[in-house]
Amino acid sequence: MNPANAAVPVISAVILAAGASTRMGRPKQLLPWGGVPMVRHVAQTFAKSAACEVIVVVGCRADAVARAVLGDERGVHRQRHRRQGDQGPATPIRVAVNAAWEDGMAASVACGVGAARADAEAFLIALSDHPAVDVDVINALIASFAQRSPAERVRAVIAPAHGGRRGHPVLLSAGLRDELEALGHAPAPGRGTARTLRDIVNANTGPAWSLVEVPSEGITMDLDTPCDYTEALTRMFEPASCTDEPEGSETDGD
Repeated sequence: MNPANAAVPVISAVILAAGASTRMGRPKQLLPWGGVPMVRHVAQTFAKSAACEVIVVVGCRADAVARAVLGDERGVHRQRHRRQGDQGPATPIRVAVNAAWEDGMAASVACGVGAARADAEAFLIALSDHPAVDVDVINALIASFAQRSPAERVRAVIAPAHGGRRGHPVLLSAGLRDELEALGHAPAPGRGTARTLRDIVNANTGPAWSLVEVPSEGITMDLDTPCDYTEALTRMFEPASCTDEPEGSETDGD
């Protein structure tokens, strides 16, 4: 397929923001980032991309996180952002409440995908503690998916990479929708443990799998602890004043 002729596919972004932030010691979704709550910054970044909608999955402290996403003065369906360089309809930001958030990230993925548009061709699964992911990264994943043939899209899994390290967000084809919506559910008797998002990714690392190399190290910058947060603020918002490079977080950020 000629990339120049590839139409922009219908992509739903699902941002996972339902966790309890145990290691941070306070709700990391609400920590300031660039003058706004971190979760709002992440949602707004995806809303400026080529994604057609943004769904933020909340759970622990659902009301507070939802207000942080949408703004105290706005209703759940009212916040909009225009895509970068787009004069067309604005990209909606919606909130989905995961009542089973204590069951872990898999349940939040299922909740977000279940709330997505019925005609979505793929889902971008993102984490609210990756605020340094930029619009160019998101659009690079969408462009990679758009350039694939219909047969290649069926079970496509695409992730960004920087310096040999895989990062977030991860794009998964709508051909995997049923499996994604089944995450977090108890398996049938004799079927072993419940599947995770990683299980689905690892099961689709054949020809449809690809890594998209990006220049941004923000794809691997997750914030799990107070030290992670302080270091990230220094790296992103303060001028470099020393020769030592801070080490990035090695956690999974789920």
